[in-house]
Amino acid sequence: MKNVLPGTEHYYTDVNKTDDPTARVVSIINSLAIGASLLAFALGCILYYMTGYKIILYPAMTESALFLSVLLVTRYSRPEYGQQLMFLLHSLAIWYFGILLGPASQIYLFAPFLVFCVFLVFNTALLQVLVITASAAAILLVELNYRYPVITGLPLDKASNDALHWLAIFAATFLNGTALYYFTKESRFRNQQLQALVNQLDKTNQAMRIYVRETTHEIRSPLNVVNSILQNYIETADKEKRTVQVGIAHLEAVHFACQDMQLVISNALGWSRIEAGKDEINKSPFHFTDWILQLCDTYEYLAKRRSVHINIAFSDQVPEYILADKSKLRTIITNLLSNAIKFTKVRSIITVKAVVKNQQLIFSVTDQGRGIPVDRKEHIFDPYVTEMGQHTESSGLGLPIARHIARMMGGDLTAADNPEGGSIFTLVMPLEASTPPLSAGNNIDYGRLNGMKVLVVDDDPLNHLAFSLALKRLGVEVILADTGPQGLTKARIHEPDAILMDMIMPHVGGVEMLAQFKADKKLRQIPFILVSGNSFNEVKEEVTAAGADGFLSKPVNIEQLYTTLKELVVMA
Repeated sequence: MKNVLPGTEHYYTDVNKTDDPTARVVSIINSLAIGASLLAFALGCILYYMTGYKIILYPAMTESALFLSVLLVTRYSRPEYGQQLMFLLHSLAIWYFGILLGPASQIYLFAPFLVFCVFLVFNTALLQVLVITASAAAILLVELNYRYPVITGLPLDKASNDALHWLAIFAATFLNGTALYYFTKESRFRNQQLQALVNQLDKTNQAMRIYVRETTHEIRSPLNVVNSILQNYIETADKEKRTVQVGIAHLEAVHFACQDMQLVISNALGWSRIEAGKDEINKSPFHFTDWILQLCDTYEYLAKRRSVHINIAFSDQVPEYILADKSKLRTIITNLLSNAIKFTKVRSIITVKAVVKNQQLIFSVTDQGRGIPVDRKEHIFDPYVTEMGQHTESSGLGLPIARHIARMMGGDLTAADNPEGGSIFTLVMPLEASTPPLSAGNNIDYGRLNGMKVLVVDDDPLNHLAFSLALKRLGVEVILADTGPQGLTKARIHEPDAILMDMIMPHVGGVEMLAQFKADKKLRQIPFILVSGNSFNEVKEEVTAAGADGFLSKPVNIEQLYTTLKELVVMA
């Protein structure tokens, strides 16, 4: 089964229970070919015994061998070639022996068999009509040949004709019955496939409705914080001075509310990656203990809003530096911290622990909430589960994604009861200690980019503001453009040191503009960085294939912006 969220495997169960389509088709072809080969051999021997004509025996034996060759075709070539070869052999045999044996062969009895074979072998309606028409015409010509002989059949006595009459009925019944059996079986299989697809689409549609509803709900809470604080400052601001004094606590609240919204969006994108089977692990060394302390400090402010304190404890065996996927580990830990803050009691303590046991890192987050009933401990890892007493908060996609990532990293994520009340979520993963990376300890040098000119091309004025604030903080002169063509004109005038351009803009997007910039001899050497709200790997691959020098995903972090500009401009 492809990678799917824990708890959503049932969406794919019906489809995955079906056999491999190619193997199923090959099995049908081979069965029909073996049956036809045995029938041809038996009838050839019987008719030769009755008539003594070798003109019957040799073609029948050849026909039998050719039917067996279908097995080689399906094994070493495409299955449809085997289907077409078998249909051709049946058609030639019916026409040949129909002419050779005369009216007693009752060739019309084989018409249903050929029709069934047409629908089994050929997929397009036009081809089916053409082949059925050609087969009907051939049978009609054979029947006309009986009345107006052009090719004379074998002279058979009355006893041979009578025996041939019954043999033809037996052969037609056998072939028609076999073809009808497989045609019915194939039709039933297709109907099951369609029903499974309908069921899957219904469940996916239901899941999507839940996804939209719950994601909207999750993002409204932090959005309400941002809106309330900003609205308060706008309404109380001095309109004449056009300035306002902002409290640091309120700025921190807005900042962390934005982080909450970013987490919701990251979870949604993570779900899409998992369902698409495009999730992967990218390990790198980093300072684990300092990183955890920074994360906990970040969430400490959110915890204070509920009078909750985060207590951190590391065992001496925990190494400072580890080798792991920092981004995915952050997804797990931030989801655990976020849920712990949501579900713990007001004025309680959240305990974060990290210990090492049997070469495994054991990381736990303990809250003092109402706990989780025994029968719900596994269901909380299903998408969007709301626990008893928590009618306005749900675990969303965080826990399913966190467990999926944990298992990708060779570990697991489990839930247990806190003896003092509440829950303990424990991440267990293989521990790989590491040495400090070469870039460890490098901080942003705000003078490094001083004097640099950067052209920002984006159709959204808010993105202009965001990039301007970040770049000016780095000492960079900012040139703004609203469209790609306008950016091209300004680049020729100002000759910037780097270009930041949004991928999706009205009329002409960033990728199309990249080609125009690279075609300009004066501008082609300027580092060109594409920016997108989509961070999927295929977008990065598209950017690379288009010839861009760099890629940034929104929201752009000032550290990422600094690193990208430093590598492409200063160190180039």
